[in-house]
Amino acid sequence: MSSDILDDKDADELLAEITGPEEKRQPAQPTIQVLFVPPKNPTGGKALGTRPRSMVRNRPSQEDLEYYEALQEEREQFVAGDPVVQNAAGRDPLQLLSALKKEVARETASLAYQRIINERMGRDSSSISGRRIDALKKIADIELEMHKIGFDQIDLHGEKLQRVFQLWIEIVKDAAVATLGAEQLDLFFNRLTTAMDGWEERAADLVR
Repeated sequence: MSSDILDDKDADELLAEITGPEEKRQPAQPTIQVLFVPPKNPTGGKALGTRPRSMVRNRPSQEDLEYYEALQEEREQFVAGDPVVQNAAGRDPLQLLSALKKEVARETASLAYQRIINERMGRDSSSISGRRIDALKKIADIELEMHKIGFDQIDLHGEKLQRVFQLWIEIVKDAAVATLGAEQLDLFFNRLTTAMDGWEERAADLVR
């Protein structure tokens, strides 16, 4: 290329011929990458992320919460009033066994009723009969256990012992009337009544 040509052409035109049109020579735009970091679990572990829609839909309403609370209170009252629970918290094994025998007997009667219903509907009741026989055996075992404990334990609240106690009170009363005056008699029986309050519980600790 001669010097005449270089002189005739402008530097910008020469650069355009070499590198191409101006729009093709625009610098490339920088690429911006956005990195999303999910929030961390406050208690540690995996990220919480977004709550699933199913959890939002299944969230119990205030009416549901009140119903569950009332149901919980009803269950607690029922359990607290159950005779087996009440006697299990006591110290008398005979009373506990008696409560157990009664509950097993109730379940046995329910099985007998269900067997009758099945037979009326033409259904097989052999499985129910087997369960009822097992329940009857449990009642017999409880009864035998009660008899074994009864030989070694005094039932302080039993009818026979209460009759003996009343007889003892009458004997003491007759002796006091024969030997004490009216004022001393009243004082004696007031003191005796106070001293004998809850005697069954104190006597039970002695015979265990």
